[in-house]
Amino acid sequence: MKLLHALPFLCLLSLLACRSGDQLIEEDAPPSTVMNDQFYAPKEQSLPVGSAQLIRSDWDNDGDIELLVPVPQRSEESGTTDDGRVQAFTLQPQSSEWLQADDLPFWIPSEPRWHQSFVIEDFDLDGHNDLMLTQSDSVYLQLLKGPNWLDDNNTLIVGLTPISLQAGDWNNDGLTDIAVANRETDSILILLNNDNDNFTTAATLDTAEYPQQLMQGDWNGDNVTDLASISVGENLLQLWKGKGDGTFEKTSELDTPSSPQQLEVTDFDCDGRQDLAVSSRSAEVLRIWYGDGSGNFGNQFDLPAGRGPSSFDVADFNEDGVLDFVISNRFVVAFTSVTTLTGDMALVLSNGSSARGTGAYKSPELFAATHHLQGDTPGDVIIEDVDGNGRLDLMVALPQQAKIALFDGKAFRGRLTCP
Repeated sequence: MKLLHALPFLCLLSLLACRSGDQLIEEDAPPSTVMNDQFYAPKEQSLPVGSAQLIRSDWDNDGDIELLVPVPQRSEESGTTDDGRVQAFTLQPQSSEWLQADDLPFWIPSEPRWHQSFVIEDFDLDGHNDLMLTQSDSVYLQLLKGPNWLDDNNTLIVGLTPISLQAGDWNNDGLTDIAVANRETDSILILLNNDNDNFTTAATLDTAEYPQQLMQGDWNGDNVTDLASISVGENLLQLWKGKGDGTFEKTSELDTPSSPQQLEVTDFDCDGRQDLAVSSRSAEVLRIWYGDGSGNFGNQFDLPAGRGPSSFDVADFNEDGVLDFVISNRFVVAFTSVTTLTGDMALVLSNGSSARGTGAYKSPELFAATHHLQGDTPGDVIIEDVDGNGRLDLMVALPQQAKIALFDGKAFRGRLTCP
């Protein structure tokens, strides 16, 4: 096994943006071809163009879950003309075509764009959800103007390569503000909503080198939003305490395993206190920090997660009162002397109440992400009861094949959140 650096052609194949500090793992063994017996064999539905990103949303506020699938715009050298559109799909799990696209594209940008991050909020308080996304050195705000289309509404210049967005009310004025992590300037920009979608800069937070993802939570239970970010250049997780006036104070830094990929904030052991978790592609672990409710995260554990863990989602599959993990793994293997980016999935279940605050989880159960023998580079994974039968299902992006896989739950009734 060896590390591969600077693999733009592989990132292109997977439709994932290459980021400074990324590392891919070259493995001798192929991806898992075993189907997990906790789920039925996946229904794989083709898309016009592949995407590694899936966004869970109730966009039209009808109580039903929709999927928003952003199509990345790529350079002419890639041989494509993808324009960066966002397509909305409704879920019809009983049909062979279980994703039903709207008659019209959800949104086509006025010029081709490569998106990095999305948030969905009602920024202008008109009762309709809005979509905010990043591209190049700008954040674009798209406003819903009808049931199936969006218009470019506002452009905010925020810095070089805005890679991650979060939305929240940073100053408690009832309006939704945003925070933007900028990869190339090693900073987080705090933008306050001054009504009518006019945003002004309230603060700039310095981060470690190459911030990759930004998340929010309330570490100390004071009902004021705090922020966290991971940086791939220095393998750090940094925490900022919110003051409630639009400003933030850095409180601590935690070492992550090398090449952190995804940051998640939730109560993993269901003790009423928020925890943190980061996947590490090159260290092949998922690291959990358990919070004590006062803003400290001293209790740390590494869970084996398979090869190249990247995206993940959580739910309580076995109903033991502790959240479990489903992880997308991405790595490089050689098939008939051809180096290929591929991957598989991992299900990591807790050991019941003994896992509360202790990191006591079972070994990962590896299973195939696709029927395709050479696998795929599974992108985002979403856990949801898609068909409403009380069993937890999986939706997995398969960007190389331009498909989305639906794994119908067979065994686990489970819960999406803590009891």
